[in-house]
Formats: sequence, C-alpha cells, structure tokens
Amino acid sequence: MKNTSFRRRFQDFVWLYNVLYNNYPACFVPPLPDKHRMEYVKGDRFSTDFVERRRISLQRFLQRIARHPILRRAEFFVMFLESPEFNDASARALREGQETMIDTIGDSLLNAFVKIRKRDERFVQMRERVDRLEENLNLLEKTQARTNKRTDELSHDYDEFAQNIRGLMKHEGDIELPLNNFATALDEFSTAMKKMDQHETLWLGEVHDYMSYYSVMKGVLKLRDQKQLDFEELSDYLQQTITERERTLHPRPGDNNAYNITGYFTGKINEVRGADADKIKREKVLRLDDRIRELQEAIEQTHEVSIAFSEQVKREDDFLARSKSSEMRDALEDYTDSKVEFFQRGADIWRDIVYSLEQME
Repeated sequence: MKNTSFRRRFQDFVWLYNVLYNNYPACFVPPLPDKHRMEYVKGDRFSTDFVERRRISLQRFLQRIARHPILRRAEFFVMFLESPEFNDASARALREGQETMIDTIGDSLLNAFVKIRKRDERFVQMRERVDRLEENLNLLEKTQARTNKRTDELSHDYDEFAQNIRGLMKHEGDIELPLNNFATALDEFSTAMKKMDQHETLWLGEVHDYMSYYSVMKGVLKLRDQKQLDFEELSDYLQQTITERERTLHPRPGDNNAYNITGYFTGKINEVRGADADKIKREKVLRLDDRIRELQEAIEQTHEVSIAFSEQVKREDDFLARSKSSEMRDALEDYTDSKVEFFQRGADIWRDIVYSLEQME
C-alpha cells in the first residue's frame, strides 16, 4: 500500500467518529482524542507540543479503524481517506445531515431503574474486566504523569548544574578545560533525558487513549443491555395482554377485585346505553388479538436484534483483546528502547568524562 497524504480538520475527524458510531452501534469505534483536554501534554492547545501529540493520537485513531475488520470497509471511512471533494463546501453541507448522534437519553432515563432479569455471565465478566482495567490504567496514568514531571524537572536541574559549572570556569583557570568538558557532558545528559521524556509522553498518550477506549466499551455494553431490556419489557407487555384477553373471555370473580369492579361499572354503563355487551367483548378481543400479533412480531424482531448485537459485541471484545495486545507490546517496546538508549547514552557520556579526567592526571 502506498503512503498518501491529505488535509483534514479536527471537525472532520469528529464527523467520521459520529457517522461510524451511528451506523455501527455494536462496534467498538476507536475514541477520538479530546479537542481541548490533554493534561499529559505540556503547554496550551496552540503549542507545537500539543498539536504534535494530537496529530499522533488522530493518526492512531485512523490506524485502529484501518485494522478493524468492519469499520475499515465503511463507505464513510473510504470517503474520508480518498474523496477529492471531501473539503468542498457542498460536501461539508451534505455531511452535516449525517453527523447527528443517536439520541438514547430518553431510553436511558426510562430504564434508569430497570434491571435485566436474565443476565449473560460473559457480559457481566466483560463489564467487570473493563472496570478493573480502567481503574488500573487510571493509576498508571497518574503514576507516569508524576514520573514525567520529575524527569522534566531533573533535566532542567542538569541544565542549571551545567551553568553553575561554567560559572566556576571564570575563577578556576587552571582546570578550565575539564570544567568545560564536564559542563558539556551535563548538557548532553540533559538533552538525552529530554528525549527520553518525549518518549515517555508518547507512552502516556497511549495510556490515555486506552482509557478512552474502555469508556467506548462501557457505552456499547450499556446499549447491549438496552437491547435486552427492550426484549424483556416487550415480553412482559405481551404476557399482560394475553392475560387481559383471557380475563375478557373468561372473567372470574377472584382474579382481580379492581379489574372486576371496573368491568362491573363498565357493563352497567353499557346496559344503560343499550349497548350489546357480547359485541363489545368480541371487539375488545379482536383488538387484543391484533395487539398480540403485533407484539409477537416486535418481540421476534427485537430478539433477533438483541442476539445479533450481543454476538457482534463478543466479536468486538475478542478483536480488541488481540489488537490491544499487539498495540501494548509495540508501545512497551518503544518505551523500553527509549530507556535503553538513554542509559546507554548516559553511560557513554560519563565514561568519556572519566577518561578526560584521567588524562588530566
């Protein structure tokens, strides 16, 4: 595959995420980096450091989509990468209608206090695993952030140390050369430390992105629960309708006092009006029959959707586990290589200084 380049705004990435989220709700759509909030990057959001870190995160976002077995074939992703008219004003106007997010607030509020009765153990374990991983990554991010801060402060201390050594050169003319060599070594060591700190910041960015990934997983799991809740609630409504039909056809005095009292007064009113009670009962039974058929069809469709959604979530979990292992291995290798490079460089720097001092003797 040949490398290509194209120009996209951050809002274009937001559009891509939204349309993938809308059209592939059972997929773990890779998260976008936050537009304003990247605490692990020093400087404001207009600084070169911030822009570069966000570029890396956006590139990681695209790479994850490109590796996904379903999302990489999405027409929206292909258009984002290849369409020459993507940045045209007319194309942007057309995309505005595709960007609307799924509105699940009503369903979330409606079922805020509803519990799933038949819980799938795999999804229970999946949710618990995600919670544990998210908690561990949160601790890792905080620890790494403190380490990065100390490394940054230490590199500046070495810069100051080098300046102080050079200050001695004005008063120690006899050893001016070794002092200058020593100060130069401190500068080189500080530079190596800053380079290592940059790699650590990249690693911290990976951790931050993974935390966002787990938030995506939790959102998809909630939506899966909603699909199952829809099926269970429709099943309950069907059973209530069937019970109501049976009571209409074969009313029993002991079934339900409130129902019988209501039926009694309804019957009396119908008698006063001269209505045919048998005809009213038949019409009600027919309406209930229609409702039962509609509910049975809706339940069948809802059950198919729930099963298909759950199966896709299982596949997504398996794929993410494999992808995460590969990404984490690569990230740890880069992190380890940066450490090895730093300490090897540090050893070379101080070995040269020792040799220089020995030559003085």
